[in-house]
Amino acid sequence: MIAAIVLAAGASRRLGRNKLLLPFRGGTVLSVTIARVLDSPVERVVLVLGHERELVRARAGLPEDARLSTVDNPDWESGMASSLRAGALACRDAEAVIVALGDQPGIEPAVITRLVEAHAAGARLSVPVHADPQAREGERIGHPVLFARPLLAELLALEGDAGARQVVERHWSEVARVEGTPLRDVDTEADYAALVAGTPATNEGLETPPDRRRR
Repeated sequence: MIAAIVLAAGASRRLGRNKLLLPFRGGTVLSVTIARVLDSPVERVVLVLGHERELVRARAGLPEDARLSTVDNPDWESGMASSLRAGALACRDAEAVIVALGDQPGIEPAVITRLVEAHAAGARLSVPVHADPQAREGERIGHPVLFARPLLAELLALEGDAGARQVVERHWSEVARVEGTPLRDVDTEADYAALVAGTPATNEGLETPPDRRRR
């Protein structure tokens, strides 16, 4: 079973209002994100909620789909690691989990499909990358990211505001790259305005670690 964890527990402090509930394409930022994940070849989607979780449940307009469930993270204020743990614990029986962000409604089901195909071909870790001439290695890591079951213990061991990036960097030598595109986070009012306007995201994502296999 391939599962997806969608992280949506934060307080949207930079924006000053709950970004998950912002209107977008006939739904909300969160509902569109979830719908697009459900359009991919995943068998379970676990949505991790924290800040204003009851409000989000009531107003996000989440799709009705038997594959979708929600998990509460009462420790969301301690940082992203607690949300990753909550999601990973709910997916302990999965052969792989895909970690996605709830404020990225531009997520492409085709990218998730490529991640799953890379896993089926033997990759323990698969990531989408896109070219960026200004980046150190000429490319950036996007979202979402797939982790095979042997890596779940490392996600569970994360603490504080550490994200899954630490695990990706630790295992970069064995990563499978797939074609991805930059995704816009909705962190500010300017981000939201650009999202609604359909302005393409550029230079979004983390720089890839140095790949010594190329040197």
